[in-house]
Amino acid sequence: MTPRKQLSIVLPLELIEAIKQRAAEQHLSITAYVTDLVRRDLGYPARPDPLALAEQLQRLQERVERLERGSRASVDLL
Repeated sequence: MTPRKQLSIVLPLELIEAIKQRAAEQHLSITAYVTDLVRRDLGYPARPDPLALAEQLQRLQERVERLERGSRASVDLL
């Protein structure tokens, strides 16, 4: 994990509420949400999206299962 340090900033109340709402919608902490925004603005590589990674993993698992079933069928034919 990358070393981190706390930063305190003052923002308008409506912006803070919008940040909280958007972070919640994306199932992120406020820290993770703001970090992603700053990283994107500075041109740093984006943090992988956990939901997208979970979906990709699910698709890969399904492909492996299909391949395994297909290889078992091939062995049965021998």
